[in-house]
Amino acid sequence: MSKITMVQVGKDNLAEKYSIPEDINWLVLEPENLAEKVAQLNSEEKKRRRRLGFNMVLVTDMDEETDLMALDNFVAAHTVFYASTVESYTEDQEQFFKKKLAKSILPENMDEFMSNLEFKFFGGQYGDNAAVKPHRYMINPGYKGEYKIEGQKYLILDDDFGDEYYPIISNTYNIDTIKDRKLEFWLEYIKDPGIEIKLEFSRPANGYLGLDLDTWSVTSDNLNKPIVIDGKNAETQFSINISIKGKGKIKLGSVHQRQSRINQGFFLNGGQRIVDENRDELFYLFDPGDMKPPLNVYFSGYKRAEGFEGYFMLKRMKSPFILVTDTRLEGGSFYLGSKTLEDGLTKAIKEKLDWLGFSNEQLVLSGLSMGTFGAMYYGLSLEPYAIILGKPLLGVGDIALNGRLHRPNVFDTALDVMLARTGENSKEAAKELNEVFWDKFAKSSLKNTKIYTSYMKEDDYDPNAFYNLTHKAKKIEKVIGHGYTGRHNDNSPAIGRWFLTEYNHVLNEIRNGEMNGL
Repeated sequence: MSKITMVQVGKDNLAEKYSIPEDINWLVLEPENLAEKVAQLNSEEKKRRRRLGFNMVLVTDMDEETDLMALDNFVAAHTVFYASTVESYTEDQEQFFKKKLAKSILPENMDEFMSNLEFKFFGGQYGDNAAVKPHRYMINPGYKGEYKIEGQKYLILDDDFGDEYYPIISNTYNIDTIKDRKLEFWLEYIKDPGIEIKLEFSRPANGYLGLDLDTWSVTSDNLNKPIVIDGKNAETQFSINISIKGKGKIKLGSVHQRQSRINQGFFLNGGQRIVDENRDELFYLFDPGDMKPPLNVYFSGYKRAEGFEGYFMLKRMKSPFILVTDTRLEGGSFYLGSKTLEDGLTKAIKEKLDWLGFSNEQLVLSGLSMGTFGAMYYGLSLEPYAIILGKPLLGVGDIALNGRLHRPNVFDTALDVMLARTGENSKEAAKELNEVFWDKFAKSSLKNTKIYTSYMKEDDYDPNAFYNLTHKAKKIEKVIGHGYTGRHNDNSPAIGRWFLTEYNHVLNEIRNGEMNGL
């Protein structure tokens, strides 16, 4: 099969009406023998030692005999759609649509849905801000005013730039495009009302050796949503320039670039975005799984490439799950943020619990390294059944301080987190940043929450994390831990194995409790 395989369950082949790209394998499966055909396809793929999988399923016809559950193991949530004329005849059909979070398509919207399929339902994910971030900006050599770089978060300018757009920033490295992918951009900035911004994109019109450029720009009024670049469907490079006009102060942050799915989610199909008044973002992805307890929430660890982490790990557990990722700074900002961001994420998790009909006693939070802080921090608000941690990090201020002697130039992100949260980098600021967690802890209760954690005994990031969990955090009544010799990153495989072992233990505990009516 081709890389992108899409299924239509129906009788009238939509490929005869719409132009389907050549690299999409469009399969039409008749409703009455759907299960048999899927079993045949699966058998053929096994002979080739490949896994059967569909990037998208569209149901245009079915009857009471149509076995939609035959598709269950081969298509992900958020990638099932059905014509609005289709009705569920059986509980299994209704259950299939519910667990896949299927969406209905009205006849007048079918043309739009069938356009750009290769851009909406491709496999994989990618995003980063490597090419366009403040400490790599090229500032116009003709600019004689003052500027300041605030860590890796912002370039700060405060000046009268005139009534015409003044070109102030160029990116140091060009940005690659990929054939059959659209790119999506999001600029972080905070500005005074008197400042206007223009983001300008340009690339060679006739190949790398040509002198002519294709150029297009986006101004402030259209920067309130991610910019999707159509351009030419070819592999090339382009550059980004930032111009500003007006008088006042502006803090320019990174330009994030992602492979866009247009209107089908962020990073992966169904990915959701929380954005605050300062244009900072958090992302989450919900998958209902088998719709049986518990709901597992996994916080991504430090990662330079933007996107969700742990998808296949959580998928194999079969339970409902939420993946959370933090794309700010370099590798993440420990899931700390404005009230808008933090409340938005807490609300999203509670909404999914309610949708599933679960209580907080059927909730498990988890994470590795940077993700452990997110799991613990939001666990203080959600009071879950269990929190599972691998290489716990609780004292972000301590992590920043330890960098000077224990890890010089290895993890300066902690300094940027401290600067963003407290406005300065100092011992006092480190203490203030530590207290962000412990102040929240003092107002919460984890009396009924079990903590499972594997840790490094000579951890060079936060050496006191496990001690604080078992001594300082007296409100936590049950902590199950296992220590390994070494520094923070010395034995990640062992940490990972222990993490999965305890995860399976917690899942079995909850499932057995449900079966016994507890």
